[in-house]
Amino acid sequence: MARLCIRILPNPNTADPSLDVMRTQPGDVVAVAEDGHQFSFGELNCGQYRFIDVPGIPQADMINLIESVFDVDEATMLRVRKVTLPIAELSAGVWKNRTTATKAQIDSIATVKT
Repeated sequence: MARLCIRILPNPNTADPSLDVMRTQPGDVVAVAEDGHQFSFGELNCGQYRFIDVPGIPQADMINLIESVFDVDEATMLRVRKVTLPIAELSAGVWKNRTTATKAQIDSIATVKT
């Protein structure tokens, strides 16, 4: 089972807001862990993250959620995440209290950032 760690609060670069694209933002998957991974007490309880388990799906099948965006020659990172799970979607309706989901459910809300 894959376990997604999703940022739920803003993560601004206070020194230079133009660098915010280099930091995970609400809805971005921060980490995809394998079944059995133990996140720390601090990670689980800091209020910055939400965790959603995806039963029966290996970590490798969800790794696209943590891909970054690079320039044409792949030498320079342009954005820390290519895909986001819209925080408005995660905060409302059936997603509001969800702690498990299928890969298809995750894929249905995953959005490529523009």
